[in-house]
Amino acid sequence: MTRLRPNPYMYITWIAKYLVGERSCQWATWFKTNYRDYQKVRNTFDSARWNMEHTDLLNEFADRLEARGCKLFIERQNSFKAVSSNSELVIQGRPDIIAVDPEGRATIYDVKTGQQADSHVTQVQLYMYLIPRSNDGRWRETTFDGGLVYRDGTEKPIPASSVDDAFVKRVGEFIHRMLSENAARRVPSAPECKYCDIGRADCSERVESEGE
Repeated sequence: MTRLRPNPYMYITWIAKYLVGERSCQWATWFKTNYRDYQKVRNTFDSARWNMEHTDLLNEFADRLEARGCKLFIERQNSFKAVSSNSELVIQGRPDIIAVDPEGRATIYDVKTGQQADSHVTQVQLYMYLIPRSNDGRWRETTFDGGLVYRDGTEKPIPASSVDDAFVKRVGEFIHRMLSENAARRVPSAPECKYCDIGRADCSERVESEGE
């Protein structure tokens, strides 16, 4: 049964795709930010296969980082929550790897088994911005670089300077819309709704894909 959350909640991946326009229906994230226990659409994604491929790529890259002399923190070691003192919003995330090189420089990496996407960059930038401000005191005031690693061997660096005032402003504006009492804009379409797990019980405008 759908219920209002006691505190608004967001996950990093909910934010990244909207900031770069890969998702348009802001209502879906507004709803999940403010409501829980909704009826979900059955998920047909092959998570077991994805997890195995992702784990293989992560371990391969971790071996390369250790060969460079880096100290690593992997997956669950990196789980964090950032809580707003004004709205009590909780933003949660978990980057794949945090690496500290022999010179003490810290870099956040995410490994991706699919095609390159702009939202991957934004996801890492959000980690870079929020982790120093999170409940994980190890990284307080740390300035992070970032990086993406793809299955074809591509490594994409993300400099600390990319998390600038303009980026922070865009994040703040998006979060402000998600915390509004007024529902955000709905943009229902077959491609948009295909990757949304909110069922018709809560979204009467949902466009059903074939086979749902």
